[in-house]
Amino acid sequence: MGLDHALSLLGLLLGALGGAFGLWWGRKQAARNRGLDERYEAITTKSLATAWKITLVSIYILFILLICGLQLSAVPVLGILLLIHMAGWAFSTIYYNLKI
Repeated sequence: MGLDHALSLLGLLLGALGGAFGLWWGRKQAARNRGLDERYEAITTKSLATAWKITLVSIYILFILLICGLQLSAVPVLGILLLIHMAGWAFSTIYYNLKI
């Protein structure tokens, strides 16, 4: 295992731990401010559903690009899908927080 692989694994681990910590901290702060109510649950449910719809559309777009001749291996495709899903989740959460 080279330095690149070790740094990649460290980045993945730190990213997952940072995300889990952010979720835990956000829920803790929301509970402190009495924010874990029906509105929070509705926003969470709708934002997750919207993120999966965005991911589904991006999967179709990536398949179309692969059929058209774009050369990508599995790792970049999974990275792109992960980034699209997380960004879709974040932006849809912001959208539903402003809308509802």
